[in-house]
Amino acid sequence: MTATCPSGHTSATADYCDQCGAPIGALAVPHQPTVELPVLEEIETAPSEVREPCPACGAPRSGDDRYCEGCGHDFLAPPPQKTDWEAVVSADRTQFERLQADGIAFPGDHREQRFALDAPLMRIGRQRGRAGQPPLEIDLTGAPEDPGISRLHAALERRADGGYAIRDLGSTNGTMLNDDPAPLGRDTAVPLVDGDRIRIGAWTTIIVRSR
Repeated sequence: MTATCPSGHTSATADYCDQCGAPIGALAVPHQPTVELPVLEEIETAPSEVREPCPACGAPRSGDDRYCEGCGHDFLAPPPQKTDWEAVVSADRTQFERLQADGIAFPGDHREQRFALDAPLMRIGRQRGRAGQPPLEIDLTGAPEDPGISRLHAALERRADGGYAIRDLGSTNGTMLNDDPAPLGRDTAVPLVDGDRIRIGAWTTIIVRSR
């Protein structure tokens, strides 16, 4: 078997010409031009939108979920209208006569007291002037004083919707709501509505009102 080299010589070998030594079997590889790739445009990436936590319980919002995984709050619901609340304290003769507390006289000269509910926690009791104790938000100390009210009797707690709930703090004589003769459970928050009457002590009634 013979082969022809690139110079035209007849060679008895097929890899290199046995006359001039030129390679025979190797094929010249054509030069491949470099392909210039197109320049990619820079794509601006904005940071992911920061989600506000749940206004009711503080849990983080998951993506675009409508309802809070922690408490069920509706993120798409319109925000509650701001409402100002107040507590109106008065002497209730009907309550006094119903309880018939021995040795306690009904205060005929009791003046109505009003307290703006302007804090998340409004504690109710008789603690004014006690050394080392922070002042109560609704302090019912002073003449005429209802002796049936505990030093730290109950508390009004602001709710996520802007309203308030009443919680008995382990008072001696209990906390009643409206005309229900049964006292509220100890340390149990009960939501209030405009006009609810909280009854404590021998004759004290606290009416919560929205303004």
